[in-house]
Amino acid sequence: MALEHEVLERLADDYEAAHTIAADIARDYKRPVTEDEVRKALIKLAHQGLVQAYLYNDQAQRYQSIRPVDAEAEQQPWFKAIASGS
Repeated sequence: MALEHEVLERLADDYEAAHTIAADIARDYKRPVTEDEVRKALIKLAHQGLVQAYLYNDQAQRYQSIRPVDAEAEQQPWFKAIASGS
């Protein structure tokens, strides 16, 4: 649960991806944190309704929300805290 809390804290008001959060946590805490660990935490937070999962649509040039279950199948989902999770 500690990793999930740390991940949620780093979502603030911007779209984030697992790789950037993992690198930031690893740097700040001087310990290895994998992208997969962070991705699992983000998806769990999405299922709990604390974050929203997104995909970036190149053609529309904007993020489009997706369901947590769909984020599980995507290569590079993005996430953002929602009001109940911030």
